[in-house]
Amino acid sequence: MAVLIPVAVGTAAAPPRVATAGDRATLLVSLSGAPDAGAVQAALGGLGTVAPVAPEAGIWSVRTPADPTVRSTVLRRPGVESADWSLVRRTDERRSAHAARATPLPLTPVGVPTDEYYATSRQWALFPPATTWGVDLTGTPARPRIAILDSGVDSTHPEWSGPDSPLVRPYSAWTGHEAADDWARSGHGTHVAGSAAAPANGLGVVGVAPGTARTAEVIPVQIADRDGYSTDETMIKGIRWAVHNGAKVINISAGGVGDDEALQRVIDWAFSSGALVVASVGNDGQDYPAINYPAGYWNVLGVAAQCNAVTDPVDCPIAYGLARFSNRNASVDIVAPGVDIVSSVPLRIHAGEVSPGYAVKEGTSMAAPFVAGVAALVFAANPGATPFQVLRQIKNTAVDMGPVGRDTATGAGLINPRAAVTLPLPEDDPYESNADMGEVARDPALVPTTSVTAFAGVDDDPTDVYPVRLTAGTVVRLAIRAQRVKTRIAIWQPGTRTITDGHPAAATRGATHAPRLSYTVPRTGRWYVSVRATAGSGRYALTIGR
Repeated sequence: MAVLIPVAVGTAAAPPRVATAGDRATLLVSLSGAPDAGAVQAALGGLGTVAPVAPEAGIWSVRTPADPTVRSTVLRRPGVESADWSLVRRTDERRSAHAARATPLPLTPVGVPTDEYYATSRQWALFPPATTWGVDLTGTPARPRIAILDSGVDSTHPEWSGPDSPLVRPYSAWTGHEAADDWARSGHGTHVAGSAAAPANGLGVVGVAPGTARTAEVIPVQIADRDGYSTDETMIKGIRWAVHNGAKVINISAGGVGDDEALQRVIDWAFSSGALVVASVGNDGQDYPAINYPAGYWNVLGVAAQCNAVTDPVDCPIAYGLARFSNRNASVDIVAPGVDIVSSVPLRIHAGEVSPGYAVKEGTSMAAPFVAGVAALVFAANPGATPFQVLRQIKNTAVDMGPVGRDTATGAGLINPRAAVTLPLPEDDPYESNADMGEVARDPALVPTTSVTAFAGVDDDPTDVYPVRLTAGTVVRLAIRAQRVKTRIAIWQPGTRTITDGHPAAATRGATHAPRLSYTVPRTGRWYVSVRATAGSGRYALTIGR
């Protein structure tokens, strides 16, 4: 097991920490395409113990001495696109005592839950004026599976046990076993699961998207250790398990500073495979503005915490406002209830206990599963919806909380479950995820003449990359038409690994609503065209002509 050192909260962001075991650490290596095991051994042999992590996304691990020179050696190997040390993440529980259908399917009548903390309105987040959630929103067709990537879920708890338990396909990324009972000292995973999907079974609490055996299931995935720490490697393994076992929504109530190309890559793979990752943004808003990951990655819905009605000069000076501890930075996409949240915990947990098996917690960890539940309801109401549409729907329907438009404290605003579930979805972007060359490595190349209609936004989807097959001597002409977004166009040579390395072969000088670029191709190959948003947000039409 990794040696994990607690993170100190101070006035500056703690540096990223590599997960180590003795004198060895794990390098997460992203390779071009999806090579087989033989090709990977040939590329990485002699460096340490090589093992698959998410081979579908070209991600493998190398267990090796924690020596910086090893990473440099790996990066020089043929076919290697990136190599990063597996970093430590922590749960975001507050550490204090305090192409789819045009319209959604119609809702069907649902009985009023008799679960104690719902019936007594103790679950304040499920009632106005906190949010627009209502039990009728759960009257959708069978919702997709939600995966809770956390410390596990207590399968012996009355909420989660018995023949009607919604728990399916448990897995531990730590042990590799198909078992994921909650081993955390705080019961974090069981609490998070309850907020997202506790069954409406007359016991305790009701989740935003109540779990039901066979029709609304929950996949518990153990990525965190007993103290709430996970690593990039356990997260990647957990995401892979969730996707392969049918999850459409993946909740990760954890994070830490420092980004990792391999983790972004597997998130993009999950997104392209039909799954949306929802993550907490962190609880250090009063201390430092560092971005926590995975909330900071593209194609992840980052969630901040809303207060309840009780004002508190330290954390909640405004009733139903943004909690002061909630991180404020570019990772924030949406706000959801995250203070004084009652949910299920193992019977052995007594911190914050309101009755045996139920406790109050707070933090962005508690806000994320509320959004995960809403996302599952949106998927259910719109069969065939893509993660892109659901992500955009939740942000588009949010209620503005701060300055007009998006801001770094509240993102798009407070989640609006009723609007998200009942209003028509936005148009899909079939090319997502395509923010860099590695993400389109296995996509078929476009050819002149082709027209592409897609979405770009300076805040949430700034770059799109398209592979294009071009012949030497061809004059390729690129043009964009857009109304709400200003963009720049660039063309990149064959073999370019990432838009962050080197320079394009040609690019437009400025950003407009209708940029144009002509370029004479010097050699035949798989070139790349990038479209980057510099202002605004909206759809654009790209024409690749000659």
